[in-house]
Order: sequence, then structure tokens, then C-alpha cells
Amino acid sequence: MQQNKTDELNGLMPSPAVAQRLRHDARYGLAEQVAPGVLRVLADNAKDYTGAGTNTYIVGDDSVMIIDPGPDCPAHMAAVMRAVGTRPITGIFVTHTHQDHSPAARALKAVTGARTYGFGALSPDILALTDEDVDPDFEPDERLADGHCVGDGMWRLTALHTPGHFPNHLCYQLAHQGLLFSGDHVMGWSTTVVVPPLGNLADYMMSLGKLEAESARLMLPSHGPEVADPTGRIQAVRAHRLMRHDQIIDCLRRGIRDVDAIVAEIYVGLTPRLIDAAKGCVRAHLELIEKGGAAGEKPAYPVSRPNAPSATA
Repeated sequence: MQQNKTDELNGLMPSPAVAQRLRHDARYGLAEQVAPGVLRVLADNAKDYTGAGTNTYIVGDDSVMIIDPGPDCPAHMAAVMRAVGTRPITGIFVTHTHQDHSPAARALKAVTGARTYGFGALSPDILALTDEDVDPDFEPDERLADGHCVGDGMWRLTALHTPGHFPNHLCYQLAHQGLLFSGDHVMGWSTTVVVPPLGNLADYMMSLGKLEAESARLMLPSHGPEVADPTGRIQAVRAHRLMRHDQIIDCLRRGIRDVDAIVAEIYVGLTPRLIDAAKGCVRAHLELIEKGGAAGEKPAYPVSRPNAPSATA
């Protein structure tokens, strides 16, 4: 249980206490510069999963791109438009279609006429498998595949497909500036929930390696503060997931196989909704164990993209 407390303090567990502190210090509706040419506007939608809320980023100088427009909240949209000012918006970029990320894209497009970008909507068949807070209506004007670039010069934005937390999740990179917009895949205040069937732990671990290979100098997540050491943060998140994997394997070896019982054994101090998230994460680990062989065997995690040095757990 001491490990739980340590990971909470290190921002590696969703913590109601940490979320409350972040909310207390939050500056909702105000544009803050987090990098040259990058403003952040924080939405007032603090929840168990979101920390203080959703970060919307305004990127550019004479014209701007908006990354993660956020929830359907008129006050947040007004704050974003104040930060944009009179500058034209060349694109609205969505990391994925959870309700705290994509809904505001429609309102911003209606006001500005800007085109929307994203990986694409999930099919109704997939949506029928989950009760997650999904935005079923967002369909981008332009679908982005992995490696697709938009813009030019120092404002050339590259899409990186990073499934694991969510099938249509994209991170965005400004390679010339060493900036990585990590969406929900790597957050600044907590680890990310991976809940089947839309979440997949093997994909998540592979996507972590993909982000690590980019060697960004600054990571800007959709929840929580900016991350000055992206590589260190990615490695800490990976280590936390491997630690959880070991804990679950240990439970199985001791005959603790029920998901509720495993959560009670290895998690402490969670709200009811976070308990549901923990159950989902345990299911993701069990799914990976089942695919990797007999229960109790620890599979090798792919942690790097193709043609990059690989590592195993």
C-alpha cells in the first residue's frame, strides 16, 4: 500500500486529493503561454479523470491552430476565442472523441469556418460495446493517418496515431520546436486509464514507445501541467503499468482472480468512479495475460515503433 501512496505523490495515480489541489490553483478561462507561440486555455470541467480540466492549446503566430477544443461549454469556447483574437484559425485538431475533447469543435467550426482534423469517428458497432463518455457525432473534415502533416515551417504539425487509451487517439508533434501534444495518452497529473474493449494495453505500451522515440523536449498533455522531461515521464508511466502487471500476476498466483477482489487488493483511496476505472485497467492487464499465455506468465511488451530499438519487460 506504500507504493500506492508513493505513486499518488508522483502523479502516477488518479487522486481526488491531487485533482482538488490542481483545481484550487487553476486559472480557468485565462490564456497562459506554455511555449513560444503556444497558449493554453483550461476548461472548467474538473472530474475524477480530468484533474483540473481539459487543456486547449492555441498554436501559431499570425494564424493559429487549435488542439483539443474541449467540452461543449460556451464559457470555455468564449475564452478560447478571446485568446485567438483576430487571428484566423487554420485548423481545429482533435486528439480523440471522448466528451471532454471533441464536442467544442462543432461550435468553433460554426463560428470560425475552420476545418476540423482527427483520426476519424468510431463505428456504431464499436460504440455499442462501451458505456464510456464518447462523442458519437464528431467526424473530422480531414482524416489524419499516422505521420500526416498539416502546416509548414515551424508550425508544421505531425499526427501520431497512438491507440491504447482510445482507438482513434492522435498525438500531435511540432518537430522543429521539440513539442509533443500528448492528449490523454500521457497526462501531466496522473496515469491514463486503459479500459477494454476500446482500451488495449498492448497498443498502449507500444504507443508509449512510439512517443518516447520522438525525443521531445517538452510535452503538453490535455490534462495536467506541462512535462519538462517527456522521456522521464513516459518511462515512469511505463514502469507504473509494469508494476501493476506484476501485482496482478501476484494476485493470480495467490488465487485472487476476481476483478473486484484484485482491485481491493492493490488499490486504495479511490472514488466510486475511479474504482470502476481501476476495474477496467485490471481487465486490460488480464486480457494481455490471457493473450500472452497461461495466467501468471508475463508477456513481452512492445515498447518501440518499427525500426526503432525494442525492449521487453
